[in-house]
Amino acid sequence: MAKTGIIPRQVPEIRAELVQWLTDPDDFGGPAIWSKGFDPQTARQERQAAGDWAVALQAAELFYVSAEVTRMAVSAGMALPSYRLHPEDLPATHGLLVWEEPATDSLEGGEHIGAPIVGISWAMRGGGVQFRTWCHREDWIRHMAKGEPRAGLRDLSPEEIRILRRTQPQAIVCMSRGFLPFGQVPGWLSSMPADTSTMSVVELEDHSRSATHQEQAERALVVTWLLMGQSLSREEDVQAPRSSAKFIARINPNLLTAVRYVQLRHRTVLGREHGDGSGRGYRHRWIVRGHWRNDYYPSRKAHRPIWIDQHIKGPDGAPILDPEKLVNLLRH
Repeated sequence: MAKTGIIPRQVPEIRAELVQWLTDPDDFGGPAIWSKGFDPQTARQERQAAGDWAVALQAAELFYVSAEVTRMAVSAGMALPSYRLHPEDLPATHGLLVWEEPATDSLEGGEHIGAPIVGISWAMRGGGVQFRTWCHREDWIRHMAKGEPRAGLRDLSPEEIRILRRTQPQAIVCMSRGFLPFGQVPGWLSSMPADTSTMSVVELEDHSRSATHQEQAERALVVTWLLMGQSLSREEDVQAPRSSAKFIARINPNLLTAVRYVQLRHRTVLGREHGDGSGRGYRHRWIVRGHWRNDYYPSRKAHRPIWIDQHIKGPDGAPILDPEKLVNLLRH
C-alpha cells in the first residue's frame, strides 16, 4: 500500500492550516465550502460544524501512526470482536490522527468509492466520540476529477480542478463524519461473532470486503486506539521544524508543535515455549496467526480485547511445521 506522503513533522502545520481555514469567513473558507450546496437548515448546521471542529482541532493532541502499526490495525480490524468502546480507550479527549499508509483502499470490487482515508479527527461529546475522516487532498482531487458515465458525471476541466485546489488549500480534505457511542456495540460489529478465532483468513477478508469505506476506517481507528494502549506499541514526540513552528505561532501561538509518533516495538519472532503447562513437550514449532484475546481489567471490572500478533510458538531449534508460513512471517 502506498504511503500518504505526509511525514510526522508536517502534522502540526496541517492542523494549524485546518484551524485557520475552518475559521475563515471568506467565500473560500471552511464554513462557506462545507455549507455550499445544502438547504438553508443543513447549511447552518455545516457552518456551525466548521466552527466546532476548529475549536476541537485547537484542543487536539496530534498522532502519527507508522506504516507497521497501520497495517496491523487494518489487519486486526478485520477480526475485531464485538466490543463496547470506553472513554479510557481513547489516548486523548480530542485528537487528530494521521496514518502513514491509508487505512482504506480507493477501489473495491471495481466500484469507485472515494479517496483513501488517511486520518481521523475526533472529540468526546454526548456520550461518545464524534469524528471526521480525512483524505489526502491530491487523492480527493483525482477522485473528484474523474467522471462516472453511469451516473452521468463528466470529467472535470482543468479550470474546475484549479478551483478545487483553491477551495481546498490544506493538505487533507474531509471525507465523512460519524459517531461512536460509549458502552454500545457499533452496528458494524454486531454481525461479527464474539470469537473470531475459528474464522479463516478468507472468511475475515470476505467480511472486510463487504464493509463500507467508512466502516473500514472506523475499525482501523478503534483498533489503533486499542493498540496504542498495549505494550507492543511505543510513542515518541516529534517536533515541527523551526520554520513551521514560526508559521504555526502566527496562526495561533497556543497550538502545540509536537506530534506523538506511534511505532511498533521490536518483535521477537522465535518463541521459547516448550509446553502447554500440562507437562507435555512439543517437538515442532508452528505459526500462530494474529488474533484477539480478552484480558480482564480489575479497574474496569470488565474484559478488553488485546491483539496478539502473528508469531511462532514452540521450542527453539525444533523444526517448523510449515516453512512457507515462516518465510511470510519473517517478511512481515
